[in-house]
Amino acid sequence: MAAAGKSSSAVEETTKVAAAPAARGRRGIDRQAVDRGVAYALMVAALVATYALH
Repeated sequence: MAAAGKSSSAVEETTKVAAAPAARGRRGIDRQAVDRGVAYALMVAALVATYALH
């Protein structure tokens, strides 16, 4: 009986450890923020190009 208790807690710990990196990875990159950053960079580039051509 004691061995069964240890194996179930070991499975729970393994499950928690396996789920932790997946949860951290999802928070790492905000795609909407990246899209906004690219859009702002393109707008600044267009503004500089327009200023340089006039």
